[in-house]
Amino acid sequence: MSINSVEEGGEPPDGLSQIRELCSGEVSFKTEGWRNLIFMGQLRLWVGDQVRVTDAVLCLNHNNPTYPTKLYMAENVGGPVNWNETNVPLLGRYWHSFSWRDVSSALPYHEILAAHLAPLASDKAA
Repeated sequence: MSINSVEEGGEPPDGLSQIRELCSGEVSFKTEGWRNLIFMGQLRLWVGDQVRVTDAVLCLNHNNPTYPTKLYMAENVGGPVNWNETNVPLLGRYWHSFSWRDVSSALPYHEILAAHLAPLASDKAA
């Protein structure tokens, strides 16, 4: 069986199945320059006690050792975090990002995403 084949009734072996459960739109790997990215169309996430929906991009190899991964969103969704980047050009669009450090790129993709989303759902970010 090739790496891209799908067993009957199964998911593609790309590690994105848990992320696809959180999205109503496309979920796919992308690259741009040196960046390895996961595009997430219509990602559903908690911000405090409200569900928000926005497109997002997860960078799996950010070029800062303190921030080895980075989450970008199509809009500033608020929450108790420091939104320190706006208008970051990726994939032909502009994105917003907040400062959240030390999320390892060695984690499974859904755990990287969960680690970045956790501070948005809490009352106070650490």
